[in-house]
Amino acid sequence: MNRLQKLPRLTLLCSLLLVGLSAPLGAAEKAPQGLHLRIGTILASNESEDFDPKLSRMKNQLEVIKYSSYRLIKEEVQKVQWRVNAVFEVPGGRSLVILPQEYRNQRLALKVRLLQGDKPLVDTTVRLRNRGYFLLGGPAHEGGVLILSIFAMTP
Repeated sequence: MNRLQKLPRLTLLCSLLLVGLSAPLGAAEKAPQGLHLRIGTILASNESEDFDPKLSRMKNQLEVIKYSSYRLIKEEVQKVQWRVNAVFEVPGGRSLVILPQEYRNQRLALKVRLLQGDKPLVDTTVRLRNRGYFLLGGPAHEGGVLILSIFAMTP
């Protein structure tokens, strides 16, 4: 076989190698344009046995915390961009700052900070499933404690 006959085979082989090498590069998940955050502020106490029906989907998780009453006192939704802080006001002069950091394997990484003025009460990073939520036990409030429900989903 002469060189001219080998050229189409060599071109085909190089093309296949390039396609094979580029496939793994495209396999990584592309981060969506932004995400939706929903923060629920829940007052947990032992003052009654009321359970807010709006919290029914997380009843099993809340009951582990061992209070007899759970009431959703505030809910806020924001559409946020990656690597941009989202600030949510929490009763009692506190704020929750969430920084969406990464999206990989259908999981979201969020930097979560609960602040009292400039003083950090909580500073951590959580990973949760897309369309999942995380419960953060918070400070004392009006005869009970605040529990923050952090729900995140990509559009």
